[in-house]
Amino acid sequence: MPFVECGNGHVFDNSQNATCPYCNGGGARINFGAPGPQQGIGKTMPGSMYAPGGASPAPGAGMGAPAINQVGSTMAPSNYKAAQAAQPVQASGSKDSGKTVAVFKKKTNIEPVVGWLVCIDGASKGKDYRILAKNNSLGRGENMDICITGDTSISRENHARIGYDEKNNAFHLIPGESMNNVYIKGQPVYTPTKLEPYNVIEIGETKLLFVPLCYERFNWQIGFEVEE
Repeated sequence: MPFVECGNGHVFDNSQNATCPYCNGGGARINFGAPGPQQGIGKTMPGSMYAPGGASPAPGAGMGAPAINQVGSTMAPSNYKAAQAAQPVQASGSKDSGKTVAVFKKKTNIEPVVGWLVCIDGASKGKDYRILAKNNSLGRGENMDICITGDTSISRENHARIGYDEKNNAFHLIPGESMNNVYIKGQPVYTPTKLEPYNVIEIGETKLLFVPLCYERFNWQIGFEVEE
């Protein structure tokens, strides 16, 4: 039995009525299942085919090509990965750790002991401290090369330095930034002063005896001179 729908939505038997009996033929007639421009009206289009404002869908839409989103801008396909920005390449050999290397260690690949300080009076009496082939920082802080604990009159950092001069095989006492002086033989030291074997250094309430390993008869570059 053939049924048709008028333009106003009334369904009627076309074999009985040439026009819609409900609205006297008003509106265009729609044949069910008939091909033509009315097919698909009221159906939702796939998202990949959607184009707002009546625009035609992008060529190849739904087949991996960029789709048009609801604001009209192009969207990347789901399998698209943005290229990462190229990282700057560091020139070979240009890496710098930022840490200064002692000249002696850089030349010989060792940083050996060159002498000692021995506490002969003070809170650390009897304790010895190694002097290495470089400028040795001296204070009571744990980050100092020579850490003297128990004496609060010694600055935590850089009360003084003991410098070893590998070219001349010599030692110097260098005053630091402390409010308290440092002394050799009871005299205050205000500028770098050469140390002689068994000099007594007074720092705070501590006395340190200087005992060199490297001196007239030995250094790490030429070795030991045997006494004739």
